[in-house]
Amino acid sequence: QDKLADSADERKVEQKQAPEQARGQAREIKERIVAEAERVAVETTHWKSGGERMLELIEEWKRAPRADRPTEQALWKRMSAARNSFSKRRKAYFANLDQQREEVRVAKERLVSEAEELQNSTNWGPTARAYRDLMQRWKASGRADRASEDKLWARFKAAQDTFFDARNAVFAERDAELRVNAEAKEKILADARAEIP
Repeated sequence: QDKLADSADERKVEQKQAPEQARGQAREIKERIVAEAERVAVETTHWKSGGERMLELIEEWKRAPRADRPTEQALWKRMSAARNSFSKRRKAYFANLDQQREEVRVAKERLVSEAEELQNSTNWGPTARAYRDLMQRWKASGRADRASEDKLWARFKAAQDTFFDARNAVFAERDAELRVNAEAKEKILADARAEIP
């Protein structure tokens, strides 16, 4: 009977320890989830994958076994703080990005205005150099939002094309005149050679 009593006592201890072990394991699982969420909140700068990972961690939290109530509450508070921290960092990043893009858009608007002012110039050399300078400034200024970038580039390119098309037409006309003059000179020279004994 002593053996039976001892066995029953051991069984009671085991039954009492089993839920405690399960809660301990649940606590470890959820602490790991929270630690990962806190790491994502602090370190991640790839916002899409970071947001996806944060959602995955919340789903893992939901599927994980439950720990005791005070532990659950404390860990959830940390999890929620990590999620909020990540969201704030992401919002701040995109707000800053929007501001930078707006500054670039304004700078490129000025470059387009300069390009459009030059498009009818017939001062070929200095204007061509000015367009090269404008192009370098365009490339160095960064990127605006896609829609603005496309519209501004179309205007910039149109102004540049207007100038270079006009310059090329004048140079082609000059080349044609020079060719006609060169041919006339060649004919005069050939005639002169023919007359020399």
